[in-house]
Amino acid sequence: MDKSRRVNCVQHGERRATFVCKHLVRGAGLGFIIPTPDRVSSKNESDEQCAWCSDCEKVRQEQGGWNDVSEGFAQITMICDNCFEVTRLRNQ
Repeated sequence: MDKSRRVNCVQHGERRATFVCKHLVRGAGLGFIIPTPDRVSSKNESDEQCAWCSDCEKVRQEQGGWNDVSEGFAQITMICDNCFEVTRLRNQ
């Protein structure tokens, strides 16, 4: 795997990088939205794992997709793949 797609996590060591909104990092029960073909356009799809909360999804829909406003609200941050799974369980 490309070294740039790795993150050195304090808890889990060197792991695969994933991306979540700032709300999911410490939140609980906020919803856990992952991209699906109906949520993203094929031209913007990537193989990176990412998720955002229900509030971010609401703003994204109001804005007609990801733009400066919705991205500013989400403040996407990078976490490791193990932290991603912990975050998923805590927010679903």
